[in-house]
Amino acid sequence: MPLEFLIAKHPINRINPDVLGLLTQAQKNTFARAFPNAHALGIQVLDDLKLDVDLPDEWIDQPPTAISELSFAELNKCYLELLKSGAGITGASAQLHAVNLSQRTQLVRAFEHPDAAIAKVTAKVTEIAATLPRTAADIERGRNPGDVLDPYILAATQTLLYGGGFQAAIGATVAHKALMMIEGLMGHLHEDVLGDMRGNVRAPEPRGFNQELLDPFENPFPGADVVQPPTGAGEKLRVHQVKSKTGTVKGGDGKRLGEQLRKLEQYYDADTFYDALIGNTLRGHRSIAGVRAASPNTVVTVGQAAFRELTRTNLGPELLLRVYQNAFMEAAQATSYNVDTMVVQIFATFQERAEKAGEGFLEVVLHDAVGGEPKDQDSRFYVPPVRGKRT
Repeated sequence: MPLEFLIAKHPINRINPDVLGLLTQAQKNTFARAFPNAHALGIQVLDDLKLDVDLPDEWIDQPPTAISELSFAELNKCYLELLKSGAGITGASAQLHAVNLSQRTQLVRAFEHPDAAIAKVTAKVTEIAATLPRTAADIERGRNPGDVLDPYILAATQTLLYGGGFQAAIGATVAHKALMMIEGLMGHLHEDVLGDMRGNVRAPEPRGFNQELLDPFENPFPGADVVQPPTGAGEKLRVHQVKSKTGTVKGGDGKRLGEQLRKLEQYYDADTFYDALIGNTLRGHRSIAGVRAASPNTVVTVGQAAFRELTRTNLGPELLLRVYQNAFMEAAQATSYNVDTMVVQIFATFQERAEKAGEGFLEVVLHDAVGGEPKDQDSRFYVPPVRGKRT
């Protein structure tokens, strides 16, 4: 089925049928189509939470945005008054219900199926949380065999930041490694969660030998993360490249990204966007010059402006935060990870090694970080492993 608001011969209607189906569904689940008025939105939220509260008649004549565009604080106040007038609920019970109603309203605004969206994010967060540092080995070496714990940085951390406290320095190291893993997680989560929001489609991962080549079936959107079908007559297809921050991509990569966006613009007659979510100014943007030089029509956005384009609401940042808060809480309960607990265990391992070796903590780390055989450390003797074979 061709997309609405575009001619039947539009190139988008000739892409992979599965992806086209997702775009067609995204047109149908836009917020404006799902809820004709504020009353319909309120009914959906109350039904989801199994609450019986009378809604004001005037909500029937108000657009859904009269409720959905309220901030969390404004929603909370609105629902407190509604619970009192519509169900006689006050006090602590009203406070709890108002928070739940406010959260649910924003989740319903963001997703056609909020619970499924949260479950999807929770699963990914739980998967990463399960790999957070728990043992000394987890901070001594990364996935790359050459990525070892730096004893000199550890010495600086111990001395400069914690007055000589080795356990505290280990705590900082564990927290840093965990934060790096979380940072890596967030970049992919942003793209996936925004791609699941109403009216959006997560661009399929590129496949094939040349992943930068536009192929309507194998790789319809190279260089894109989120695609938005038009929501009304006169609108174009909208294609977004999404980054966490303005400094995520180095300046030299801007030209390559710009060329990809320009090709998408030309092939699909699309509006293209290069969005950085976190930040409040384009000043200092590393790759804006390269992107715009290669793709002059691409709109470069940051912060609130980026969220506005991606979510079609001024509350985009809050919508993203809401799903994360729910998912992180569920993942934390499932994994029960606690940095302080892990640090005590890891410190005990280093302490045991130091006592056994008759050396200091840092000397033990130093020997493990640089010790080895010439056949592994000197190119004159080193034989690289054959790909596909374990060494």
